[in-house]
Amino acid sequence: MKATKEPLTEMQRKEVLRMNNKESNQLTRECLQLALMHLMGEHPYEKITVSEIVRRAGVSRTAFYRNYTDKEDILHELGNRLIKRIAEICEKPELHENPHQWFEDVFRTIREDKETIALFDQAGILKRELFSGRSISELLYPTTDTEIKYIKLATEAAFFQILISWFREGMQESEQRMADICVEMFDNTLKKLS
Repeated sequence: MKATKEPLTEMQRKEVLRMNNKESNQLTRECLQLALMHLMGEHPYEKITVSEIVRRAGVSRTAFYRNYTDKEDILHELGNRLIKRIAEICEKPELHENPHQWFEDVFRTIREDKETIALFDQAGILKRELFSGRSISELLYPTTDTEIKYIKLATEAAFFQILISWFREGMQESEQRMADICVEMFDNTLKKLS
């Protein structure tokens, strides 16, 4: 005997449609992200148009605007994914006691996500997007002293420049070596302030 399926209720049908739409939108977003990444490998970011992105992605302009307001939104989404990964590193309490491991994990994350970092660099927004206003000195080296706080922020700016230079120069040094340099820089700053 053949089993008969119960018909879907209206609520179940809506849930299936909602899930299909969600999956479809995610696939569209991924296609648009990949299209922008490929186009940026061929043309300067500022010359890339939404029309080129949708043509390369194989989606309609309507699909684009259903997911993004402009091409910068795509970069921001890619950036938020990277920032989320770095934030997850920041949230590990064991790393607050081990700055060396924190720096090492950050350099490793940058190496693993070099394609996204290259996009930000090419678009001229690398410095703005990287860490998005998070203060590593407050996280790893907290203080209430105003003068020390600003000196640490200056050291943090040096760290960002080190990170960017390391990336642009081909990431030749190991993550461990870069963490050694950064910990020494922060520790030397703290010793001078003591």
